Amino acid sequence: MTEKPKKIPINRKSADDLLYRSLRAVYHFEKSLEDRFGLGYQGIYLLQFLRQRESAIIGEIALTLGIKPFSATRLVQRLVNLGYISKERTEDDRRVVSVKLEAAGNDFVDAIEAFNYSFIGGKTSELPDKDQEAFIRVAENIDRVLGVEDRIKEEY
Repeated sequence: MTEKPKKIPINRKSADDLLYRSLRAVYHFEKSLEDRFGLGYQGIYLLQFLRQRESAIIGEIALTLGIKPFSATRLVQRLVNLGYISKERTEDDRRVVSVKLEAAGNDFVDAIEAFNYSFIGGKTSELPDKDQEAFIRVAENIDRVLGVEDRIKEEY
């Protein structure tokens, strides 16, 4: 018999404040990455997305990022200009553009992820053990807490 999860009482104002503080923290963290690496969250996310697969077409990229195809095309072109990705027309349909991660893009993602691991690892190590474990549990379940697990599954 599975145990019913405990409900933690939280009033509306506390829930709203907690979500705002969380979103604010993530927003400012992403802005700090943009300042440090010169690329916004969509560009970084696209590079990480491409790292998970051999290639993607513009339509998939637009869908994954939740942006219009012309915005995806502009973002792809920016990353091509930086040397992080390459694009080519597919053999089957010359109108379709396939995008893949290049070695420089892979190295760039490595640098971002190494920074994040070091930075976040350093910050979480300052917390008491109980809070470190709680942080990891929340991070592992954030998609479920925010109700976006189905949107994330659609990416893969």
